[in-house]
This record gives sequence, C-alpha cells and structure tokens, in this order.
Amino acid sequence: MRRFVSPAVRFSIFPFSIFPFAVPCRAQENYEIQVPHDTVEPGHTMVELHSNFTFQGSKTTDDGTLPTNHQLHETIEITHGFTDWFEVGFYVFAAEKNGLGIDWVGDHIRPRVRIPPKWNWSVGLSLSNEVGYQRRQYSADTWTWEMRPIIDKQIGRW
Repeated sequence: MRRFVSPAVRFSIFPFSIFPFAVPCRAQENYEIQVPHDTVEPGHTMVELHSNFTFQGSKTTDDGTLPTNHQLHETIEITHGFTDWFEVGFYVFAAEKNGLGIDWVGDHIRPRVRIPPKWNWSVGLSLSNEVGYQRRQYSADTWTWEMRPIIDKQIGRW
C-alpha cells in the first residue's frame, strides 16, 4: 500500500529533518542590513527603519571598540529611485546601550545599478557599491567600501 504525504506536510517536516546538521554561525556585521528588493521606482523615495538587538555580544574589547553585548542598533535607510535601473540609498546608523544613551555611529551611501527590466533577462543582476564612515569606537575600520554583486530570481508570488 502506497502512502500519500501532502506537499504541505513534507514542506513543514523539512526544516526539522536538517536541524541535526545545523552548526553555529557567526552573524553579519553589527549594522549590516540586507533586504534585497527591486530598485525603487523612478521618482519615488523609500524610508525604512532597521532594528537589531545584540542579545549576546562582546563584553570586553581588544581593538578599542565598545562592547556590543545588549546593544540596540537602529538604522534609517532612505533610498531614492532615479531610473528603472539606478537608485541611491543613504544610511544613518545609531546605537543605544543601557546607561550610555543613543549615539550616532556613522553614515553610508549606496548607489546601485541593475539590468533594466525591459531587457527581460531570466535572472536579475545588479551591482551595489556602499561607501561609508563609522566612528572608531564602533568599528575598527572607520572608512569602508563594499562592492556587492546581486543575482536574484522571482518565482511565482514569492
């Protein structure tokens, strides 16, 4: 006799089947927020607030940066679309730690170009360049430049 297992049940069991193979991983940078999306429509501006809380972070420092344990990080992102293939994002980073108050951490600017939708490629392809400054007590590297290629694919309503 053949048993039928619905796709919904198989999908809900899958995460638990790989759980025994999970390993601890180091998280991203303290103020790193990446939420891939299409570029913002031309003439429109998007404003987002990203919040991170470090439940278990460093309690001491050996590179001159402040400890991150129980720090709240807030990032304001303002992104403006100029064309259907070009946008510029601006980030303002802030940190709050009990007893120290809210502090400005730094700013970044991120121009991004992508293959225009009218080219009808089977995948999306874009290049993001992020340049920014963060104060020395929050990062060992005060000036950074990051080039990030992005490949994306939309499948169905997801």
